[in-house]
Amino acid sequence: MVINSAAAASALRQRLSRRRRFSPWLFQVVNFCFWIALYFYVPILPVYAERNGASLTVIGVMLSAYGIMQFLLRIPVGVGSDLLGRRRPFVIAGLGAAGLGALWFVWMPAPPGLIFARALTGIGACAWVVITVMYAGYFAPAQVTRAVAILAVTNGLGQAVATFIGGAAAQSWGWHTPFYLSAGAAVVGIVVVGLCVEARTGPAVAPVTWRRLVAVGTHPQLLLVAGLAAVNTYVQFTTIYGFTPVFAAHELGANRADLGLLTAVSVLSLMAAQFLAPTVVNRFGFRGPTTASFLLNAAMTAAIPLVPALALGIGLRQTAALPLLILTQSIAGLARGLLQTSLMSQSILAVPSTERATAMGVFQAVYASGMLLGPLVGGRLADAVGLNALFWLAGLMSTVGAVVLLRVTLPETTARRSTTPA
Repeated sequence: MVINSAAAASALRQRLSRRRRFSPWLFQVVNFCFWIALYFYVPILPVYAERNGASLTVIGVMLSAYGIMQFLLRIPVGVGSDLLGRRRPFVIAGLGAAGLGALWFVWMPAPPGLIFARALTGIGACAWVVITVMYAGYFAPAQVTRAVAILAVTNGLGQAVATFIGGAAAQSWGWHTPFYLSAGAAVVGIVVVGLCVEARTGPAVAPVTWRRLVAVGTHPQLLLVAGLAAVNTYVQFTTIYGFTPVFAAHELGANRADLGLLTAVSVLSLMAAQFLAPTVVNRFGFRGPTTASFLLNAAMTAAIPLVPALALGIGLRQTAALPLLILTQSIAGLARGLLQTSLMSQSILAVPSTERATAMGVFQAVYASGMLLGPLVGGRLADAVGLNALFWLAGLMSTVGAVVLLRVTLPETTARRSTTPA
């Protein structure tokens, strides 16, 4: 009997060892499912809402609901995860909310239902706080930046695949198809995360208190990079995840498949830049590449309303305006990707490992303010004076980000050390 028990225990240890070895790979599948669940319907969502009676102002409110929930909940999610010393339950809850929100878009397509559904998906997106930290937990501290970059590549790949397939599926099989695909991806993610062995860290060394939260949340480097990330997110959620599809449909006659291609190309560019960001910042420092990225993003955003005139001005046919718009947004995606990864890497290394989820919650809550304000301000501005104004304001905001980087003091040696690939 003792021999049988020992053999069973040994077999269990071997199974757990195999699961631990494969957990980083399995968790990448979870991360992929998480992002495709959130992004299958993104290219068509503003136009879908407009078809269901939403004004541009209401579309802005709907899109901002995604950011509002993240602004309110990402810090509590990070604090709760650090307090419990657990990540997986929060990941499961996030996937569940993402799937339910996707179905709600189909069940309740009137404007109030659309706003509620987008809020649900915003709750689901809060799981990104713990997804980042759970995956980083599989690696040694010296490999954290590389881990974040790898995670960001899967993030971008998931968004690119989802937006391209989602637009094509909507064109071929109807408006509701991308929402059902999102719900299915969420279910798959929940199943796979159950197979992952979590790298348990135990509860935080000290209880999470308001004093500790304030201490983490007021860390100068964390606040700086989070504020700059908010500007980047403001532009991103005003344009490619907001009103650029509306502009393409209204002004350039883009169909649902075109909208998917537009978004997917931008996301692929973003993904490529995320992968290269650690190498670029290690070689050239933090300030130069990020300042250049803000300025490039500003130029490509401000150029959006000028695309039809530019196409005619350089001797192209009107049908070439859409490819030209796609080109501008692919260049903008490169800038946004470099900004996103380099700024996030700075934030996660700004505090001790036991407070990283809290710091990530603060970082993501601050940059979520861009998700909130971008669509809200943009939608109101578009209804008041037209779509062009919101793109020019977003370009101005990106220019402000560059100016801030040029004027503030950031230790260049810290930036270089923080983004060196292991």
